[in-house]
Amino acid sequence: MFGKNIHFKGMSMINYGCTFLDSNIIEIGHCALIGPGCKLICTNHALDGEERLKGLFNDKPITIGENVWLGANVTVLPGVTIGKNSVIGAGSVVTKDITENVVAVGNPCKVVRAITAEDKLIKE
Repeated sequence: MFGKNIHFKGMSMINYGCTFLDSNIIEIGHCALIGPGCKLICTNHALDGEERLKGLFNDKPITIGENVWLGANVTVLPGVTIGKNSVIGAGSVVTKDITENVVAVGNPCKVVRAITAEDKLIKE
């Protein structure tokens, strides 16, 4: 069952020790960089204990935009979309959508700043 719902929209890099729990669609954009130990988890168990004992769960898709960089040990939870060109700091737990062109970090992951022209390593 698992492994069939992972879709790449071009070339991407997945580092060592990553876990993709693809009970729903995981879409990974062109040129995405996924650091070591990252987890993309589509499944969410029931909050009610009796429902959990019955094995009830739901799942939601995950979308990683093009040119996104997930640092080491990032966890992305069900239903999250990360916008293109964004950077997620190492160890972050992404519980809600992240917009395009931002740096976001923490648990829960929050946007800390926009990515600007000043962030270019090669100055024109």
